[in-house]
Amino acid sequence: MPFGNCLDSPAVERALTQVEGLDDPLAVATRLRASLPIPLARAAAGLHDLRARARGSALDQDLRFLTAKGLQQATAGAVAAYRAQRICEFAPDSLIWDATAGIGADSLALLRRDLRVVTSDLDTQTLACAASNLAHLRAANWVLRADATRPPCRVDVILLDPDRRPHGTREGHPERWSPPMSTCLGLARANKGACIKLPPGMDPTQLDELGDTPHGLQWISLAGQLRELALWTGCLAGDLAGEREALMLGPAGPLGTFRGTPEELQPLEPGQLQSVKWLAEPDPAVIRAGLVGPLAREQGMRPIGPRLAYLGSDERPSSPMLRSWRVLETSALDPKRVRAMLRRHNVGPLTVKKRGHPDDAQTLARRFKGPGEQHGLLAVARLEKGHGALLLEVPAET
Repeated sequence: MPFGNCLDSPAVERALTQVEGLDDPLAVATRLRASLPIPLARAAAGLHDLRARARGSALDQDLRFLTAKGLQQATAGAVAAYRAQRICEFAPDSLIWDATAGIGADSLALLRRDLRVVTSDLDTQTLACAASNLAHLRAANWVLRADATRPPCRVDVILLDPDRRPHGTREGHPERWSPPMSTCLGLARANKGACIKLPPGMDPTQLDELGDTPHGLQWISLAGQLRELALWTGCLAGDLAGEREALMLGPAGPLGTFRGTPEELQPLEPGQLQSVKWLAEPDPAVIRAGLVGPLAREQGMRPIGPRLAYLGSDERPSSPMLRSWRVLETSALDPKRVRAMLRRHNVGPLTVKKRGHPDDAQTLARRFKGPGEQHGLLAVARLEKGHGALLLEVPAET
């Protein structure tokens, strides 16, 4: 039982197998108490609930020993796998310190690449889960309790995921994280390479303490959801040094990337909305990286409104970083005009996408519901003056 993990035993696993799929907490507790001592049954019931919550999530399903905080904060499996692949490419023979390992998501991905890993955390319960999650790999791994600010041995590469909820609630000031941001950057400078997991909305100017240390910024999305901002430094910066990159991941790996320097494009002129034949929306990693402008320029598109992440053009864009729809018709966001447009296309019930409008999408869908029978897709956007409505062709898969 690594680190005294009382749940890591054949008896507990057999008991949990017997209640797998049960949703009734009372039934689960009753069955577990029939085969386990009451304190152990209570702990096993908690693990059963966490496993149920993890099932079908983006978490690597080999992480079988969980804590509530670990489940919330663990790196998604596909993101951890990508990170491990990059580290294997740029630092294949390094000793890697996963300094804030949590339940072991990143260590698991690294060990699958046959890399040498020191896995540590300050919280004993969390570390016990990590040890159990990694034990079956029989790999070059050392698990120990350690403070992330003090390397337990000489390492080459460090992974850091500072706790942004050190006191239970989200902390917005980086110097109140654990470890503080300045400490994380100091550790990055002191090692050959580092990867620091950061919130996607973080202002890159807060990273000025890196000085001349090579570094690159990578905003990562998974299945259309923004996951994190990865700061790569030293040898791990590699071809990303001095760059911003948006990376779009799917469950099996990268689906697309885009690099560039933030720039703001002028939106379409008033009255040009009617000529838009295609509407595109960048992947959220592109938006957070500030790369909407350069991506639009590359694709021959322009924002349909000021500082808006809806792009319009005459031709369908080719970038995998853009999701696009053919525009059937456009209108000013006036109820009579919108309903008349929907009537012409036999549209009744609506799904609404919106950017730059104060009302939520469901409210807008009810307000502009048409008289027809077909289901429609309506994009509502803030323009230079007022708001516009674009009726979009519903993709065949929906």
